Amino acid sequence: MKFRIHSIFAISSFCLDGIMVALSFVAANWIRFYSHWIPVSTVTDYRHYRLFVVLFVGVYLLIFKYIGLYRQRRGISGIDELSKIIQAVFVATIILSASTFLARFFAFSRLVILLSAVLIIVTVWIERTFLRRVQIMMRRRGIGVTRVLIAGTGETAQVLIQRLKKNPGLGYRVIGVVSENKISGLVEGFKVLGTLDQFSALLETQSPAEVIFALPATAYPKLVPMLVTLQDHRIKYKIVSDLFGLISHPVGTDVLLDMPIFQMKEAPLNSWHNRAVKRSFDLVFSFIGIILLTVIPVLPVLALGVKLSSAGPIFFRQKRVGRDGKQFSMYKFRSMAVGTETVAFTAKDDPRVTAFGKFIRKTSLDELPQIFNVFMGQMSLVGPRPEVPGLVERFEEEIPRYFERHQVKSGITGWAQVNGFRGNTSLHERVKYDIYYIENWSLTLDIKIIIWTILELFEHEHAY
Repeated sequence: MKFRIHSIFAISSFCLDGIMVALSFVAANWIRFYSHWIPVSTVTDYRHYRLFVVLFVGVYLLIFKYIGLYRQRRGISGIDELSKIIQAVFVATIILSASTFLARFFAFSRLVILLSAVLIIVTVWIERTFLRRVQIMMRRRGIGVTRVLIAGTGETAQVLIQRLKKNPGLGYRVIGVVSENKISGLVEGFKVLGTLDQFSALLETQSPAEVIFALPATAYPKLVPMLVTLQDHRIKYKIVSDLFGLISHPVGTDVLLDMPIFQMKEAPLNSWHNRAVKRSFDLVFSFIGIILLTVIPVLPVLALGVKLSSAGPIFFRQKRVGRDGKQFSMYKFRSMAVGTETVAFTAKDDPRVTAFGKFIRKTSLDELPQIFNVFMGQMSLVGPRPEVPGLVERFEEEIPRYFERHQVKSGITGWAQVNGFRGNTSLHERVKYDIYYIENWSLTLDIKIIIWTILELFEHEHAY
């Protein structure tokens, strides 16, 4: 039953994605040539565009598959999925634009491709949100749930169980806990069924569909025999380590002398092609952002607000430390009275902050001028937040692995910031999140962080 439900949702998602792409393409063509919203000099025969619908749908579905939009992953959030959709559409738009430019069967409008891209992002996300809601509703009612056994009783296991209880829509039903040592009791309300030494017998009596290991390092010697047992029983498993991997080195597989080996992966941005992708993304979207924020006009209005609120310059410029320890001048809208800026963190109701400054700091709008730093290549849209030189020297002595933050360009926003670590918060925890970002970078993660940042503009607890 569970397999059939997964298959139904997978097939539904694939078919509806194709329909949304086709409808978006047709709608974009209508907007471009027949809506009279955009000036038209010549109208290409619509029959040509109908012939290209199949090509467009095929290209998009292949890229959706390549990006991972058809992987069955529990726990992926709406923001995660939206970021993947945007990434897929970005790649598809480039491929289709280049293809229609090189293969000139007729005068194909690139504006149709761009309009369809916007519509595809909106329609596919709405469609997938609907499917997600239906799937969650069914799982809450016990349809398509997975019986899961938790191995471990420590802090990591407790946090895991708490999160599973708060998210029944994931479709996991905990049937019990396997303890490292104690033979009875409760863990977060679930019964301890036995110890790790009884693991094989518990699989026979409980028949779990999946096992999640959340064990301390001291129990790892027992892990390999249990994994072998699970393979014999053809039971799926997951391993949670280091409290959800805040400091986790990604591990890859390779072959050495015909022997399979595990090895630590290099940070993704050590590769020139990943740096090129990230820089291209930064360049394109910083340019678009500068144009839009000027035309709308956000930047001129904020500049006027700063000028009228207090005497002094509109922009605040300060030396910061970026990639490889190189210093650069970072720009912000001035939010403090002239002459009161120091390297000290801003406190709540800080007297140095102007009235207008409180608003732009609370909403992070004071950071917008850094989009020019991004365009010039000094910063990235996403990355660890840059610090002033004096603090960097101190933090490198006090905080382990702090220097690793400078492997990548600093960002306007970052993984630590969207997880609540900005302003006067724990530097040690912030560094953990920064290192996680560096070790697990992907374009999808960048897009996710940008979306998350926009959605939480007014929700920063430590933005003073």
